[in-house]
Amino acid sequence: MDHGMGQGADRADRTDGERYQGMDRRENAELYAAFEALLDAGPEPPLPSVTDAAVAGGRRIRRRRTAVALAGALVVAVCGVTTAVNVADSRPDPVQQPLAPPTPTQEPTEAPTPVATPEPAPG
Repeated sequence: MDHGMGQGADRADRTDGERYQGMDRRENAELYAAFEALLDAGPEPPLPSVTDAAVAGGRRIRRRRTAVALAGALVVAVCGVTTAVNVADSRPDPVQQPLAPPTPTQEPTEAPTPVATPEPAPG
């Protein structure tokens, strides 16, 4: 009596090469039909282009490098201006030449105030 283990037990006893040879006929047709059903299910998704991805990556790197270079140039310019301003402010003041002595100003003389003379009384 086989008890339904004839084919399964027979399969377990086979080597890999023998197992795949049995698959070539009946199971291969089933597998082929399953793959055909998957392929006929809908349109294939578009594959991304390796070239497009490389070009986009290159652009991204160039933009990043340009931004970093501009930021670096801005930092250098700000540091240069700051240094120039600080150096200009730190110079000692030049020796100041004494001014000429002040010329004495003449004090205004007071104009004589007219003295009121008493007028003779009429009469």
